[in-house]
Amino acid sequence: MSNQYWELKKQHYLNLLRECARSGKNKREWCAQAGVKYSTLMRWQGLLRDELAGEILSSQEIVPVQIQKPSEEALVSKSTLACGADEPTASGICIEKGEIRIYLPADVPMEYLVKLVKGLA
Repeated sequence: MSNQYWELKKQHYLNLLRECARSGKNKREWCAQAGVKYSTLMRWQGLLRDELAGEILSSQEIVPVQIQKPSEEALVSKSTLACGADEPTASGICIEKGEIRIYLPADVPMEYLVKLVKGLA
């Protein structure tokens, strides 16, 4: 199947799915009234969903993260890595999002740090 034909067909079924969604009817009712086979509409809905999911996932990168339970000493003593400190410290980096805190050494590679921050966004 030529790429141009595939794109036209995809656009056609995308428009049908939009019409169905806007109609306020359930899919079976809409298909019966529009003269579209329900199974065909569902097949195209799955194909379009899978294609979109593939596009989204292909642009995402996975960043490995190791989680360790902090030692009792670390919990008791105030670390120089405390998030929210007025001035950044030279001994490390703290990233905080909601209730999650990630502590990293100061010499962490910049590429890793960028991927980690993008992953949290």
